[in-house]
Amino acid sequence: MMNRQYILVGFVVFCLFVVLHYLFYSNSFLSMVFYEKIWIHRVNSKEKLNEIKDSFFGVEVDLVFQDSTKCFDVNHPPEKSIGLNLNEFLSSASDNKKLSYWFDFKNLEPSNQKHAIECLNTISEKLSISKNQIIVESPRVELLDSFSKQGYQVSYYLHWPGLYTLSDSNLNQELIKINSTIKNLNWNGFISSDYRDYSLLNIYFSTHKKLLWLDDSFGKENKFRDRLTLFEMLSDDNVSVVLMKYKAKTIER
Repeated sequence: MMNRQYILVGFVVFCLFVVLHYLFYSNSFLSMVFYEKIWIHRVNSKEKLNEIKDSFFGVEVDLVFQDSTKCFDVNHPPEKSIGLNLNEFLSSASDNKKLSYWFDFKNLEPSNQKHAIECLNTISEKLSISKNQIIVESPRVELLDSFSKQGYQVSYYLHWPGLYTLSDSNLNQELIKINSTIKNLNWNGFISSDYRDYSLLNIYFSTHKKLLWLDDSFGKENKFRDRLTLFEMLSDDNVSVVLMKYKAKTIER
């Protein structure tokens, strides 16, 4: 009788371990619990957009403004453009009016700022996409104010390839620059960076709303530690979005 009790207890413990292991490492579970926070990284084709548009709250899209057409090309340089304009891209998912977008504006400059806003306004109105469903991101933070005044959400793209890569002296210089920029602009938008900057951002920008992304390094060196960090980020009220990779069955861009 005692042996049967030991076997039963062992079986229950094993099942509990399996369930906890699944919950800890399952992105599907995270997507259910943190649905509004988990968005998909680098969705740069109509095929990938249509594959995931009904399963996730939002997607990140890389944009290059083209002076010749006065509108956006969906592309992540240095990859070669496939000639996909933003209007065509968004139109392919126009049946989903709730999907949110994070636009990584790769070449925002004073020379294209006005035309970029006009293009984005035209597309959002034509496709009935609410401006508060769109985040415009750029390192040219001083140029984002005009987008904010139009009703778009905006994000200050911090140092790349990440604050965590800087030496102590360079980090201090970069932090002074960022803090000065935020103070002078009275910045109330998001700040965005690599997930490995999370601990630094919590120290130096604890009250700011953050957008973070995972890259190919996530889970490679220490999977358990990185999963703990992911849970911590998703549970943080000041982290609004975490971009995650998604292996599309169709075209990857």
